[in-house]
Amino acid sequence: MVLNVKELSHGFSLAVEATQFAVRHKRVQTKFIEALKITCIGMAVAYALIYGLVFFPLFLVQTGNTVFSTLLQYDSTQSALALLSTRDAVNHFLTMLPLLGLDIITHARPAVFGGIFFGMLDEVDPKYAEALRSWPVRKFRWAKLKFAAQRLGKRYAMTLGASLLSRVPYIGWMVVPVGTVSVMAKFVGYPASAAVVALSVVAPGSKRTMFFIFKSLLAMGDFSRDLLKPYFSHLGAKPKQQVAFYRANESAMIGFILAFYFFVQLSWVGPAFFILAQAAIAFFISRQTLRPPMYTPGATWQIAEEKRKSDSPST
Repeated sequence: MVLNVKELSHGFSLAVEATQFAVRHKRVQTKFIEALKITCIGMAVAYALIYGLVFFPLFLVQTGNTVFSTLLQYDSTQSALALLSTRDAVNHFLTMLPLLGLDIITHARPAVFGGIFFGMLDEVDPKYAEALRSWPVRKFRWAKLKFAAQRLGKRYAMTLGASLLSRVPYIGWMVVPVGTVSVMAKFVGYPASAAVVALSVVAPGSKRTMFFIFKSLLAMGDFSRDLLKPYFSHLGAKPKQQVAFYRANESAMIGFILAFYFFVQLSWVGPAFFILAQAAIAFFISRQTLRPPMYTPGATWQIAEEKRKSDSPST
């Protein structure tokens, strides 16, 4: 589905409106602080464990290397460089720890983020929150694992295929540009994606920017699915239904995610913006989807077929 500029703008405006709403309501602020505390404690524990298990042993090894090189009079340059390289790698890992720790907590303690989602939804639309809570949580662990394995396998196969085909004489150089056009066309259409790729071929310096845009578009899809977990799990949406819902709301969703995505990437402050986005997605859901009925045994709700409130005759 080619992105719609009007829908992108609508999604972005919903994100701004949701943030303003969250700032004005004390109950949402309380839920935000509670979730942030748990997240920060979890990340602090992870940091302390890594420091104790990695940095302290590295310090002992570096000290021992210096002492023994002095006593035994051997050249310790190579070993010292290797240890410094290891320490730099660990430091780089720690700069990404907030986001890694956040990802672990979202899977280990989903109730924390479900709480901020429903806290916001209670304020925005209490009847919607009541109806959604009435539906039993369904996790579909096997379906999720199968879907994740298929998606990773597909991406790996595409990467491997592109790598092999790119080595074919005469036509190999065309593989990556053509593949990029076909993937980006889903978001911006063939003319625009072809123009972007052509620019990267003519001006090699723009390749990094093109790759960044391409990677960000894919990452936004994963980010949105993480935020929508409380909504999907309560309505029993299987992975394929989640994808169908995302495609039906793709332009508005990407516009919404744009308001938070780049802030979430920032070390140490990123988790706060993720939690804010988790609260804000409840506002998006209440505005973009129809309220489900109260649950009755055996009931189902086809989320991908819901008609947006903005398109319904009553609005």
